[in-house]
Amino acid sequence: MEREEQEWIESPDGWGTKEVCRANDDDGDGCIDLFGNDDPNEYFTFTIQLDSGTTKTLQLHGFKLDSEETDRSTGVTLWQAAPRLASFLQIHPEVCRGKSVLELGAGLGLCGITAHYLGAQSVMMTDGDTQTLQQMRENVRQNCDDNHISCRQLIWGSPHMENFVIQQGKYDTVVGADVIYTHDSVQPLLDTVACLLERPHGQFVLSRFSKWNNVDDEIVIDAAKQRHLTCTRPSEGIFIFQWDEIC
Repeated sequence: MEREEQEWIESPDGWGTKEVCRANDDDGDGCIDLFGNDDPNEYFTFTIQLDSGTTKTLQLHGFKLDSEETDRSTGVTLWQAAPRLASFLQIHPEVCRGKSVLELGAGLGLCGITAHYLGAQSVMMTDGDTQTLQQMRENVRQNCDDNHISCRQLIWGSPHMENFVIQQGKYDTVVGADVIYTHDSVQPLLDTVACLLERPHGQFVLSRFSKWNNVDDEIVIDAAKQRHLTCTRPSEGIFIFQWDEIC
């Protein structure tokens, strides 16, 4: 069954609801067709090392980094923090194995699909961006063959996250890769993590590669502290947030 979703686009320049013109819009109001440039498509491959000693190669359909699609909708390409996070999960499969996993800003779905193949009990991949969700769902259909992975819209912040937790519950592990593009998105992101992360042993694994719009790591870490989440940095660009002892 198709889900009711709010039309919503995230670009590197801003965060929030934007008007989107569809390719079949005939009213000629001057909006840009997001999917109208020549051959913007690209396929990204990533190989997962499985516990069995075998490998699984994923092929994710998205759009070129320099395409108009990516310029207007950040999640329709593969940013460098996603392979970094997927590789970290392979080195530390205990983060996912047997756990309920939620991915925020899942984009093309690399990290969530990786968590699935690393033995997650269940995976919920989310994005606010409606264009991105289309690509994510197609990638799940092409790369996964069971029903333990879902894709849903989640726009960070209240009341959307509160409705989400009522419907879906909380998660043992929350992950996100290059999900911070503006200062305005930091507080809603951490509010969402605090709302959806299981207590007391849940953990939020964040991968950062680019510091968009000068959002420094300390800004994110301080916002997490305000929500009783403490940070460790096990490797370059990887941040793990866990509930502090008073929680």
